[in-house]
Amino acid sequence: MRHAPMILPAALVLAACAATTPAPDSPQMSTGTTTVNVTALYRERIMLPPGHVLTVRVEDVSLADAPARVLAEHSEPLAGAPPYRVTLGFPSTQIDPRHSYAARAEIRDAAGGLVFITDTRHAVLTNGAPASAEIVLKSAR
Repeated sequence: MRHAPMILPAALVLAACAATTPAPDSPQMSTGTTTVNVTALYRERIMLPPGHVLTVRVEDVSLADAPARVLAEHSEPLAGAPPYRVTLGFPSTQIDPRHSYAARAEIRDAAGGLVFITDTRHAVLTNGAPASAEIVLKSAR
C-alpha cells in the first residue's frame, strides 16, 4: 500500500505513451501523401445523359478576401447513378494545421454549363475535421 500513490501516475504515463491507431477517416499525413475521400450525390431522381462531368476539389479556404487555393482537383465523366466516389491525393507538405480546408464538387454538362454545385462548406483535414466529405449537390438551374 505504501507504493499505491505512485501506481496511478505511472499508469497514466504509460497510457499516454501507448501507440494509438488513427481513426478510419483521419488524414493519412505520415507517409508524405494526404488523401481525402469525397462522396458526391444529388437528390433529384434523374439520370444525367452522357457528357456530364463531375469535378471535385480540395481547397485552402483560410483567407476570406482571396480566392481559394486548390490543393487537389479531379474531373471525370459521369457513368451510372449517384453516389459518385472520388479520392484526392496531394503532398502532406501543402497542409498548414492553422489553415482551413474544404471539399467542393460540381457537375457540368457537355457544353460546360453548370448543372449541380456545392452550396455549403464541407470542412476537411484540420480543426478536427475528417479526411472525408459527403456532398449533396444542389441544382444550379
